[in-house]
Order: sequence, then structure tokens, then C-alpha cells
Amino acid sequence: MKQLNNIAAFVKYNREKLNLTQEQLADMSGVGIHFIRDLEQGKPSRFDKADKVLQVFGFHLAPTVNSNDPWGIWLKYLNKPVTITKKNKQEVVGWLMEEVRDETGVIIAWKIVPNLKAMEWQRTKDKSLYVEVKQNDIEKIHEQLV
Repeated sequence: MKQLNNIAAFVKYNREKLNLTQEQLADMSGVGIHFIRDLEQGKPSRFDKADKVLQVFGFHLAPTVNSNDPWGIWLKYLNKPVTITKKNKQEVVGWLMEEVRDETGVIIAWKIVPNLKAMEWQRTKDKSLYVEVKQNDIEKIHEQLV
């Protein structure tokens, strides 16, 4: 049960870090507000049972980073130099500048300033220098070492 309390603390900490209400988090994640409340309070759930089964194999439930999750990308890489490998194996290398959202607020793409245009962008702040990468095209993303 201790690990599940860690998940409860993890969810609450990250929600508060993003200045989200429980209601906003519920909407963004597509779950009910009661689930968010119970999760943050560490109330017993099916997670407890799943954790007990996993413990038989020497594992436990724990939060992990989903590198293709748009909110994970937003939190970790916004305004940073990245290399994006697309599903077609094409690479886009540059600075992740903005997210593109649909009418419901879901992140559907990213605006990137390619490294070759970064100096010009710094001088002009010209958004026409951005290239767009669709969220669904991303196979993996990682931060560039600068």
C-alpha cells in the first residue's frame, strides 16, 4: 500500500505544480472527479489488487514517463532543444516553442524552430520560421545536449 500512497502524492504534487484543480485534471484525463479525489487520498481501489498481483513477480505499480504523452512533452520539453524522431524515421531537430491545440484543448501538434533557423528566430521572433510536427507522428523525443 505504501507505493500507492506514493502514486497519490505524485498525482497531487504534479497537479498542484501545474496549478490545476482536481476538476481540471479530471477533465484533461477523461476520468471522474471522484476518481481523482480518491486517488489523491490514497483510498483503496483496484490498483491495490493489481499491485498485490504484480508483487508476486517482484514488481509494483509506479508512475513512469510516457515520452509520447503530449502533457509529458509539454512539461518536460517546452522551450528546450529537442530531437524528435517521427514514425517515418525523419528527424526534426530544434527548439520546441509552442503546442497546437484543437477546439477541445487537446494538444495535436508542436511548433519547432529548427536549429538552422534558431539564430534568425532569436533576432526576429518570426513565427513563420516554425515547423509543425503532429503529435501523432512522434515516435520518440529527447532533449538535445547543448
